[in-house]
Amino acid sequence: MTKLIQNANCYEMQHQLTYYECTDSGHPSMSMLLSMMTMVSDAHSIFVGLDRAAVDKSGGAWVIVGYDGQLAPHQPCFGDQVIIGTRALAYNRFFALREFWLSDLDHQQQYVHVKALFVMMDLTARRLMRIPARLITPFASPLKKRLPRLAKPGQLPAEYAARDYRVRYFDIDINHHVNNARYLDWMLDPLGPDFLRQHRPVAFKINYEAEVQEGATVESRYVLDRPTLTTVHEIWAGGRRCTTAELSWQTA
Repeated sequence: MTKLIQNANCYEMQHQLTYYECTDSGHPSMSMLLSMMTMVSDAHSIFVGLDRAAVDKSGGAWVIVGYDGQLAPHQPCFGDQVIIGTRALAYNRFFALREFWLSDLDHQQQYVHVKALFVMMDLTARRLMRIPARLITPFASPLKKRLPRLAKPGQLPAEYAARDYRVRYFDIDINHHVNNARYLDWMLDPLGPDFLRQHRPVAFKINYEAEVQEGATVESRYVLDRPTLTTVHEIWAGGRRCTTAELSWQTA
């Protein structure tokens, strides 16, 4: 029988991979992996008594500003039963650090490990706000003056390729901004089906700098360095850089 950790600081849930979470390779897509991280984070909040209504009373919402993740060479497939887990690592007045993982049911194989940095956004002013104590203390994570910094993506060179995408209504989430997982779809799609079928990501760094609004046109800029199998990406909208990312790949 699968043993799940479920307490104030750490929360795991069992999940069966669905067909719509996977690409035609049979493995979960990058955007769906990030969506799974959000799902278990929300479940953890509900577990400690912080449902949507409790967060809404603060006038703010949790927003992810950065990811730093690694993926094992072997990944689960459609239909597999997996464990999605999260732990609240630390926080200060404005930032909260979490880790996430995707593993097999025996906790023997860890497929994905991710660290994510969260902030609270004032939904009226659309700016950073101090994290209310009642929304962070239930997770029993340590208060630290300074949190470890996540690794930053590399710089996009002067010469790059680009493709435009229109922000659709269905790209907007309950916090009235583009869901963070959608950025990865815009970033990776221009690499093309041949590259994506023949390669798998093994590490990624994402930094969210500014919001993209509904109805905007985004420009997905990217460079592929084939000798190192590294890609660097930027999402621009309205003349402003909104997101940067760097991914390392291996041959599938």
